[in-house]
Amino acid sequence: MTRQCVLMQHGLTLHSEGIGTCCYNHSNPKNYSSYDIDPVWCNSCIDQENNNIKSYRQGVNEQYGLFHSHRDPIVLHVTPNFNCNLTCKICNEKSSSSWAKLKQIKIHKNYNISVNKFNLTFNDINLNNVKEINFSGGEPLLNNNIVKYLSAFEDKIDFSACTLRFSTNATIPLIDKISEFFSKFKLVLARFSIDDVEAGFEYHRYPAKWDQCQANWQLFLDTMPHNTIPSINRTVSILNIRRLHLLDQWHAGYFQTRFSDPIELIDHFAFGDYSLSHLPMALKKDIQSNGSTRAWNYIKSREPGDINGLRIAIQQHDMMHNTMLKDFDADLYKFIFQ
Repeated sequence: MTRQCVLMQHGLTLHSEGIGTCCYNHSNPKNYSSYDIDPVWCNSCIDQENNNIKSYRQGVNEQYGLFHSHRDPIVLHVTPNFNCNLTCKICNEKSSSSWAKLKQIKIHKNYNISVNKFNLTFNDINLNNVKEINFSGGEPLLNNNIVKYLSAFEDKIDFSACTLRFSTNATIPLIDKISEFFSKFKLVLARFSIDDVEAGFEYHRYPAKWDQCQANWQLFLDTMPHNTIPSINRTVSILNIRRLHLLDQWHAGYFQTRFSDPIELIDHFAFGDYSLSHLPMALKKDIQSNGSTRAWNYIKSREPGDINGLRIAIQQHDMMHNTMLKDFDADLYKFIFQ
C-alpha cells in the first residue's frame, strides 16, 4: 500500500542524533525522493490507520496538504533531551533518563541540547513557512529552557499563525512563564499521557501518583488561556486493553473545556513487549466475552502472538519497580502466566 506524508519533505525534527522527518521517523528528509512513507519507521501511523484511528500523518496531510512549491519545513518536532521522572512500563532508556538511570546506562551528554546549540541548528534554515511546533521528550516540562528555545523562533516564525503542541506525563504542573507564553500562539494543543486510572495509572507509569495527575490536570483546566486545548493520549497495550472502559468513563467527565472546546481521548498503540502483537489467546477470548466494544474492535483481527518476551518484561519490571501484576490485575496475570 502506498501512503503519502507531508512530513517526509516538509517536516523537520531536532533531536540528540541530528535532524529527521518527524517525531517517530528519525531518517533525514534528504533520504526521501517522494512523499511515500517508510514502512519500517512509520509503524506508529500505519498501526493507527489499520485500526481505524486517524494517524498523525493523516492529520498533517489534511491540515497542510501534500504538495507545495517550496521545500522548507512546515512542521518542527523538537526533542531537546530525554529527561523524564518516570519509568513507564511501556517505555525504555532511549526515551527516559530515569529508565537509563535505573538500568545503570550512562546518557551521552549530546542528549541534552543547549540553548546555544539549539539556536545554531536553526540559524541557516528558513522557518517562514512553519505552521506547527511540536515539543516532546522525555517529559518536556522538566526542561527549564523551553521558553528560551521557543523565544529563539520569535523573529523567524509568526506565532500568531502557528500551532504549538507538547506532551506531558501529567506529573509536572505548568510553570507560570510557560502558561503566559502560550497566549502568543494561534493554538496550543497539550497532550496528557494518561493510559489508565487509579491503580492502573500508577502501575503503568511508575512512580507516578494518580492523585497528583488529577490535581495537575484540574489545575491546567482551571488556568489555561483561551487558545489552549488539552487532550488525553492513551497508549493501548496488553496492560490496559481490559480496562479501556475505565478511562473512557473518567473522560466522560471532561468532554469540554471551560471555553466549550472539545477534549479528545486519542488512542495509539504500544510498541515492544507490551504491544498488542503479543496478545495471549486467553486474554483475547476474555475480551470477546467481557471486554468493551472498543477493546474488542482493537484486537478482533489480531492473531495471538508469542508471549515469552511479555512474561520476561513483566517479571523484570515488577522486580525493578517493586510492583506485582498479580496485585494490580489478577485476571490479566492469569491470562499471561497460566
